[in-house]
Amino acid sequence: MTTLTKRDVEIPYEAEFEQLIAKDYARLAEQGHIYLDYTGGNLYAQSQLTKHHEMLSQHVFGNPHSTNPTSKLATQLVDEARQKVIDFFHADDYFCIFTQNASDALKIIGESYPFEDNGRFVLLSDNHNSVNGIREYCKNSGGSFDYAPIHVEDLRIDEAELTQLLNDDRPFEHKLFAFPAQSNVSGVQHDLRWIKKAHDKGWDVLLDAAACPLVPARSDYGLP
Repeated sequence: MTTLTKRDVEIPYEAEFEQLIAKDYARLAEQGHIYLDYTGGNLYAQSQLTKHHEMLSQHVFGNPHSTNPTSKLATQLVDEARQKVIDFFHADDYFCIFTQNASDALKIIGESYPFEDNGRFVLLSDNHNSVNGIREYCKNSGGSFDYAPIHVEDLRIDEAELTQLLNDDRPFEHKLFAFPAQSNVSGVQHDLRWIKKAHDKGWDVLLDAAACPLVPARSDYGLP
């Protein structure tokens, strides 16, 4: 039996798992549920609810970015949350922007990217459906787009086709490449080295990590 060491005491993996369920997810067993949708909608734990309720009960919060005490406290917590996200991804040279969900974030990109100024958009044929929506913003703004195909046999990227699209030497003013770290369609995890390849060719990269359970070190893929 596989074991985990915790506080110098060996606990069987199954027992550790059962303890976690009993502590944070007892409602699943009580209601006869099996929850599998973890591609972007993780199930909240009871300990999260308890801690958040305690925080709300003990403080008074106002709208952030104002100067009164309640707003200052809300601003502080928001800033701390942003910093934790940045630290987790080792992304000190990036900004963290909170949105309602991945689809809302993609919508903002579609609305704000300057496709109208001789823009170009390339995406994979197994991108998140909301990434497909950016195609419409591009088309309506006068930009052009293309899909990079995937092989039907193994659902992997057609490297020759994608390389040809990224090597397009036409004088596009703005170029956006949408790349899924893990496909929402098939679950395939694509090679993140494509990010650097696109950057080296002058592309901006939209990395869709909504379904990706792994966060590799950026240096592993030659990222800044």
